[in-house]
Amino acid sequence: MGSSEPLPIADGDRRRKKKRRGRATDSLPGKFEDMYKLTSELLGEGAYAKVQGAVSLQNGKEYAVKIIEKQAGHSRSRVFREVETLYQC
Repeated sequence: MGSSEPLPIADGDRRRKKKRRGRATDSLPGKFEDMYKLTSELLGEGAYAKVQGAVSLQNGKEYAVKIIEKQAGHSRSRVFREVETLYQC
């Protein structure tokens, strides 16, 4: 009963480190303003974000851009939940 040998640990019992995801902007070579030009077209607006038209300076294609306002008082978790939802899209 008094064995001094270590017990094997199954791989499923180990704690796994969460893989850290990079930001979408980490892979871009420059600033947003260097790559896109915002148009005056406001497509939508919410409590802490707006969707505006933008044109790529590289290829001229039109895009919709969601701009999340960074202001004190906005729930950080709510903003990150919004970013996560957009990331999944």
